[in-house]
Amino acid sequence: MRWNKLFIPTLRATPPAEGPGRALLVRAGYIRPCAGAADAYLPLAQRSFARIARHVHGEMERLGALELGVPAAAHLPLVARGDLRSYKQLPLAWYSLPGRALDACWFAMDAAGVEAWYEKFRQALRRVAESCGLPALSADASRGAIHAEDLVLPLDSGADRLAACPACAWMADWERAAVARPAAAADPDGDFAPEPFPTPGQKTIDEVAQFTGLPATAQMKSLVLIAGQKPVLALVRGDHQLSEAKFAAAVSFIPFRPARPEEIRQWFGADAGSLGPLDSDKHAVRGVSILADFALRGRRNLIAGANRNDTHFRHVTPDEDFSPEWHDLRQAEAADGCPRCGAPVEMRPAIRLAHLAAGHEGEPLDLHVAGAGSREEPVHTGSCQLALDRLLATAAALHYDANGLVWPPAIAPFDVVVTPANYGDAAQRRAADAIYADCLAAGLDALLDDRDERPGVKFKDADLIGIPHRIVVGRKLETGLVEAIARATLQTREFAPADAAAAVRSALAAGQ
Repeated sequence: MRWNKLFIPTLRATPPAEGPGRALLVRAGYIRPCAGAADAYLPLAQRSFARIARHVHGEMERLGALELGVPAAAHLPLVARGDLRSYKQLPLAWYSLPGRALDACWFAMDAAGVEAWYEKFRQALRRVAESCGLPALSADASRGAIHAEDLVLPLDSGADRLAACPACAWMADWERAAVARPAAAADPDGDFAPEPFPTPGQKTIDEVAQFTGLPATAQMKSLVLIAGQKPVLALVRGDHQLSEAKFAAAVSFIPFRPARPEEIRQWFGADAGSLGPLDSDKHAVRGVSILADFALRGRRNLIAGANRNDTHFRHVTPDEDFSPEWHDLRQAEAADGCPRCGAPVEMRPAIRLAHLAAGHEGEPLDLHVAGAGSREEPVHTGSCQLALDRLLATAAALHYDANGLVWPPAIAPFDVVVTPANYGDAAQRRAADAIYADCLAAGLDALLDDRDERPGVKFKDADLIGIPHRIVVGRKLETGLVEAIARATLQTREFAPADAAAAVRSALAAGQ
């Protein structure tokens, strides 16, 4: 490919962008932000995506997974529902790779078969990430009965968050981290019946705490959400926050949203700030599912809204005055206990590269096949997703220096750039064209910089876009030599023009 035939709009100045990786991708002409829309991926980025996709296809073929072309990832299991009929067709794995995302699912007759595929896909996705120069780590993303995990990379500029234990290296997605339960605060002694008391104008947890002189830990925080068109009351300790990811798992991933004020008044007879699990007759509210966080389990004589404006109950005891469903609902907090060793956890920025699940997340498939005894048997499933654009952005955030990007060879848009210092010089042009042809003949993806630009501009652009190797045809051609420069180390070697392509190919074969 010739530079003049490509669209590589490099920038001299670093644009304002989040993190060094994204800034370099913009500056090096890989992406362009689009106002009010997703980024535009330019030719260099598309070539890198094609390289990553080749690795993905290779790993899927190695697993025996079959590629399907479907409109969206959600259609993969729908195809199975229509055409998967007999246990003899199992186990089976499918994948789809439209655009910049891998989606895969697999089917087996039992949980053990699903777990076996899970581990195969886990290792395959790790190999893809490692080929991009990304040492992915496993972060627990367990969702109830579903065995799930994310492949993540701790990264200061990452938009995702991890709960990480510095003592034993345990990690989990911050939104879903099942950290150790906090110590229960001391509750008032005695077996009391719920008692209403006025709280005029006291709406928030802090206001009620100040009004009563009791800490936020002595209160139940009530949040109303609509899941599957039905109201759900979620209860957490007053000083805790609800994790939407954990709530989603608790309601089996049914789509949900916060309740509107008029809906809250319709179901509870009061406004937000005075809500709780008991109605004015001290009975559990009817027609509403009540979910409570484990941190409230075993607590006694708590304060909760009385479902009457400006009124609260004291002495409310879960499992005596009302019977909730118990779930892990609370958002993790820094210094919570590690579930493995008990040491305080830290919050660390990271980027999520892939997600795997042994089990079906979302609406049940209700997928059955004819079993060995001619009886219908349920099919067990698993799935994974891998975002290629995240791989590219993360690689850019890790692999760069003061001069620009330094791509791992496996995902670079080209293997080598041939850079004549002066393409207008007949001798340099002939030598550069010959070396470029040698590179193509040797099976290398080569880029020929045939621009009428100053040598310094060409050299800076070559470093900026991060091609692993550069062959410079310059003044040393008069002595029968050209320079080969490795982008990662900036090491320069000299070769006869006829030997340059073979030297680059040998370096790439050695992983350089």
